[in-house]
Order: sequence, then structure tokens, then C-alpha cells
Amino acid sequence: MAEQDQDNHLLQYAMELASASALPMVLRSTIELGVLEIVAKAGPTALLSSFQIVSHLPSTNPHAHNMLDRMLSQLASHSILTCSVDTHPDGYWIQRLYGLVPVVKYFIRNEDGASSAPLLDAIRASL
Repeated sequence: MAEQDQDNHLLQYAMELASASALPMVLRSTIELGVLEIVAKAGPTALLSSFQIVSHLPSTNPHAHNMLDRMLSQLASHSILTCSVDTHPDGYWIQRLYGLVPVVKYFIRNEDGASSAPLLDAIRASL
């Protein structure tokens, strides 16, 4: 029963996220780009940098990793992703690494190919 309660809480949280303002736009963009799917395919405990994620996207923009990092940082600030900092051994630069949290399962395709991501558009259209 506790697992069902947690699942209901996560679904409620997913609906709250979908009805906010700027956040759904960033969430929708990352979903459309396949960013969450890329991280999910890397594994349930994977932590990826924006550089690593962009390498899977069809982008030729040399600043794409910076733009994506800002988007992912916003998602992490709302607990949609995890974020940890990795310092390069030479100490001259750091990078943020992003991972998935349980609520993301509602925004990526399940084994049947379905997700709750279309709700973002439906909720935004009704506002």
C-alpha cells in the first residue's frame, strides 16, 4: 500500500509541475528533445553532463550544452532531476551532472510507449 501511496503522490506532483508557468515550457522542451529519454537509457543511476546529453542530439550549435545546462538546472531546482557537481582533477573546471528522479517516469515513455507528457500540452491549452 505504501508503494501505491507514493505512486499517487508522484502523479499528483507531476500534475502540479504541469500546471506551473515557465517550468512546463522547459520541461516540455526537454521532453521534445528527448533529453529525459537519453538520461533514462543511460541507466537508472546514471549521471550525465549537458555535454554528454548534447552529444546524442542533432545540434550543431556550439553553445547547445550551455543552453541545455540552464534548462536542466531549472528542472533540478524543482526536484525533477538530481544535480551533482563534478570537479575535474586539475581543479580548473567543474561540471554539473544530472540524473532522474522517480517523478520523471510520468514524462518518459513506458514499456508500452505511452507517457503522461501530452498532459503538458492539454493543461497549457486549457489555461
